[in-house]
Amino acid sequence: MLGLNGIEWMMLIIAAIIIGFSKTGIQGATIPAVALVAILFGGKASAGIMLPMLMLGDLIAIFQYGKQGKFRDVLKLLPAAVMGIAIGAITGNYLDDRQFKALLGIVVLICLGLLIYREIAKRVLPLPKNPIFHWMVGAVSGFSSMVGNAAGPIFNVYLLSQDLTKNKMIGTTAWFFLLMNIVKLPFHIFMWRTVTWGTLRYMLLMIPFIALGSWMGIRFVRKINEVWYKRIIMIMTAIAAMRLFI
Repeated sequence: MLGLNGIEWMMLIIAAIIIGFSKTGIQGATIPAVALVAILFGGKASAGIMLPMLMLGDLIAIFQYGKQGKFRDVLKLLPAAVMGIAIGAITGNYLDDRQFKALLGIVVLICLGLLIYREIAKRVLPLPKNPIFHWMVGAVSGFSSMVGNAAGPIFNVYLLSQDLTKNKMIGTTAWFFLLMNIVKLPFHIFMWRTVTWGTLRYMLLMIPFIALGSWMGIRFVRKINEVWYKRIIMIMTAIAAMRLFI
């Protein structure tokens, strides 16, 4: 059915559950899902197939946590993120993806090191108030999201540095990525042609499994305390950074 055999459907179902779980539970846990879908469909095509699934996960997260999100922070980053998405869409076919991901991984690991130091020293690392900093975070997030599905680590570091509660982190992340994914959608449809009526069928079939993963994520967040939630986010961010070198 739809060109997949039983094992491949199982891989897609697992990816859908992970997507749902990551959106309402552990931010950055989409890494295995990205890998699974890429194995099934290839790099660029997998980005288009995953996009509607990610948007559905974002909507569920917003329904659950959206009121607690810091929408002001999202608006600060969004104009630069849109610019980054546009640049990524234009250059996506020509970019040396391996070199870019390696550089991005180094940046993420440096930022993560600062956050780990903050945890050990029990000191809050204040964000620079310069608007240029917010534009850089937004632009890098948009660009890396478009070309490599690598925006999660950057945005995680940005949010962790603000010392938000877990619910505020999830709500803010959901709003930011839903709006970014909406902006990315026309590029996938008209420029890259990776989102079609044919690819949307995969998302429609995966709705129950994305919902199941989202339910698991909500249950997980209710049970884990703030300290361990942030530590797990850091671990997932480190894994995401390592993936950028592969």
